[in-house]
Amino acid sequence: MLFDDIEVLLVLSRAKSLSQAANQLYMSRPGLSQKIASIEKRFGTSLVVRTSSGISLTQAGKAVVKFAQNVADMERVLASQIAAIDEHFPANVTVGMSFADGVTLLPALVAQYMNEVPSARVHLDAGYEPDLVKKLKDGELDFAILENQPIEPGIVNEVLGFKRLVFLAPDKPPYNTTPNPVPVETLLKWPMIVYEWHSGRHMVGNRHFRERYGISLREHNMVGCFDTHEAMVEGVKAGLGWATLPECIANRYRNEPHIIRFRVATDPMWYPVSLTWPSEAPRSNEARAFADFVRANIPESYFSRTAEAELNS
Repeated sequence: MLFDDIEVLLVLSRAKSLSQAANQLYMSRPGLSQKIASIEKRFGTSLVVRTSSGISLTQAGKAVVKFAQNVADMERVLASQIAAIDEHFPANVTVGMSFADGVTLLPALVAQYMNEVPSARVHLDAGYEPDLVKKLKDGELDFAILENQPIEPGIVNEVLGFKRLVFLAPDKPPYNTTPNPVPVETLLKWPMIVYEWHSGRHMVGNRHFRERYGISLREHNMVGCFDTHEAMVEGVKAGLGWATLPECIANRYRNEPHIIRFRVATDPMWYPVSLTWPSEAPRSNEARAFADFVRANIPESYFSRTAEAELNS
């Protein structure tokens, strides 16, 4: 089946008349009739019924149109695959980045690095920690910036510093009328939005409350589980409940209306941010050079490196 045959059949399946189909195909009506006759001759059967009230497909016509639609779908897939080949980025360093601190830090560091090394081509791959760790072990990433990454076989973690989670709530009662710091007992009665349950971010908060108070957030007033920080902020803004977010994310919404920060009567919730790489796969010279640059050029004030932060992370 020719590609122009497919277009004709799909238009005929939606048109109410032969004249309408001809207009949509930028063909004359006699020209379209000849085209239909040619297609019908190829299949050896009538595909279109013409009546005074319009056109309709025969049973054979419906079967051929269904096949034509499948071919058209496959053509779109093929076009996407060809476009992906044409748009391939010739990276010489591939770096994973967590959605919070990784995304906050790495794009600016790439820009700085390319000022010094114009030939550098860095591919940044954002994702959740478990997915990025798998890519590290599979050799798909040279290194990554990960948050709250535990020690496990096959990867090496170098802690760069510590960041904290902050509490956000809707700017309305009872959140904006309760004196700070908010008692833990009060906090757990308020509706709570949690980040994707298996993320490093959520585990920081759950471990904090479990270790200090013997409670699990799972057993309290969870009203939403969202997979992006942006969705969590929008949920807070809409009044759904309170949430904890990495400070680097919360800072992006510092002037957002309808949202407040608040303090809770508990220790700060710190988490480590690590430079992580595969323990087995050797890194290229380009990857080592960029990793060294990242390590040396993270803004001095970005991380806390205090003993208090390390002990409470």
